[in-house]
Amino acid sequence: MNRALVGRLILKDWYLSRLTLALVAAGGSVSIGVVYVGGSLGFIGLLTSLMTTIFLSILLPTTTIVNERKNHNLAFVMSLPISPMEYTAAKVLGNLSAFLVLWAIIAISVIVTIARAGPFGGVIPLATMAALSPFVTFCLLTAVSIVVESEMWAMITMGASNCAYSFWFLLFRIPGFSENMKSPVPIWSRPVLLILAGQITVIVAALVLTFYLQSRKRDFV
Repeated sequence: MNRALVGRLILKDWYLSRLTLALVAAGGSVSIGVVYVGGSLGFIGLLTSLMTTIFLSILLPTTTIVNERKNHNLAFVMSLPISPMEYTAAKVLGNLSAFLVLWAIIAISVIVTIARAGPFGGVIPLATMAALSPFVTFCLLTAVSIVVESEMWAMITMGASNCAYSFWFLLFRIPGFSENMKSPVPIWSRPVLLILAGQITVIVAALVLTFYLQSRKRDFV
C-alpha cells in the first residue's frame, strides 16, 4: 500500500472538511455546556447535541465523496499512482477518523454529564441509542457514496436516514421502556440491547461491504 499517498489523500479530505469540523466542534461544545446546565435547557442541549452529530454524519461524506465526483475531481485523483482499494481506504479512513473524534467527544461528554446529574441514569440507554444513530447514518451514506457513485442514491440514503429519526417515538411503546427511563440507574433491557446490537451490526456491515464491493469493481471512474 502506498501509505504516503493514502495519508496525503486523508489530509486533503480533512482540509476540505475543516469548516464543517470547526462548526461541529463549536456547536458540540455549546450543546454539552447547555446539557450541563440541566433542567429544560438540558433537554434542549440533548437535542442540539444529537442534531450536531447528525449534521456531521451527513456533511462529511457529502463534502469529501459526493462533491468530489460531482465536481469531476475523481478522474484526477485516480490518475495518481494509487490503486482503487487504496483510494477506498483513504476515503473510509479519512472520513471515519474525522467523524469518530468529534462524535466520540460529543457523545461521551453528554452521557457522562447525564450520569453525573444524579437521578437521570435511566435516560442513558436512550442517549446511547440516539448517539449511535448518526454513526449508522454516516456509515450508510459513506458506503453508498463510494460504492454506488450516484448523487441521487446518496440523497435517497440521506433522506431515508433522516426520516428514520421520526420513528423513535415507537420506542416508548415498548413495554416498560418509559418506566425504565425514570430509574436513577441505567436499565439495559433486552429490547435496548437488541437495538444497540442492530446498530453496531449495520455500522460494521456497511464498512466491510464497502471494501468488498469495491474490490469487485472493474471501473472506478
